[in-house]
Amino acid sequence: MRPRSSAPATALALVLATTGCGDAHGESMATASADASTLATGFPAAASGNAAPADQARAAGEVFRDCPTCPEMALVPTGTFVMGSAESEDELAAALGYETQRTVTIGSSFAAGVYEVTFDEWEACVEAGGCRGYTPDDAGWGRGRRPVINVSWSDALAYAEWLTELTGHLYRLPTEAEWEYVARAGTATARYWGESADAQCEYANGFDLTANEVRPHRYFPPADCTDGYAKTAPVGSFPANGFGLHDVLGNVWEWTEDCWSAAGAPSDGSAVQVPLCEDGRVKRGGSWGSFPHGLRSAQRRVDGRASDEATGFRVVRELG
Repeated sequence: MRPRSSAPATALALVLATTGCGDAHGESMATASADASTLATGFPAAASGNAAPADQARAAGEVFRDCPTCPEMALVPTGTFVMGSAESEDELAAALGYETQRTVTIGSSFAAGVYEVTFDEWEACVEAGGCRGYTPDDAGWGRGRRPVINVSWSDALAYAEWLTELTGHLYRLPTEAEWEYVARAGTATARYWGESADAQCEYANGFDLTANEVRPHRYFPPADCTDGYAKTAPVGSFPANGFGLHDVLGNVWEWTEDCWSAAGAPSDGSAVQVPLCEDGRVKRGGSWGSFPHGLRSAQRRVDGRASDEATGFRVVRELG
């Protein structure tokens, strides 16, 4: 078992102090009313006066869940950070302007999923009549606490909408800026554990010697280490970052709310929205098939919203 890192408390303390808040795969997200809600979702409607603490009383870093089968969420503080990468991280991305650095302010606190959404959590949605009844294939790698895969952007959105209807709280996909903010968790290095990819296998599930044995890549070498997983790993198999979130780099790509824009996200942390979103949606974080140079907090990828075996998602929840 990998030791828990002490980084979460350190990084969160740094953010609180400064804000004032306490891929190999690529080769080939009334009674009648209460009764109606129960029928639609399988659970009663969220009641006002819930026994759980009010969102306003939650402390940054606090972990909670809104129902027994809902994902665990961690409260994220507001803050300002530098989004994007230095030219030294990725020369091609720098040349194309895809990761141009800019200062972004996250002006409202929100909660982010501690883990990527799992097969167990997805199946709870389906069993309750949500998620359009879709059962994704697990490619034979296992279900349970592994991240759900083979889900499109629209599938991820359907899950968030189901959670919203179930709990009475607004769940959604993170904006691209929110995603990078929680991935960095107060750090300015290429990865939340540091600049170098050498420690990848300690912190993330990427393309390593294990994966290379199963499916060697002809052009790019794997990380020179072994993380123990050739494909997806159960969520939480690696240490959390400074905001207490696991697997923000590696394991599966994660859908964001944004339409693709080469210029990147707005400085206020909002999503890029374009009519019809013809260029596709943004995915972040890399996957089990990502090479070391791709497992970086600034790494971006555009996709036509289709599903595949390397893509899943995590949700965020608005407060209030």
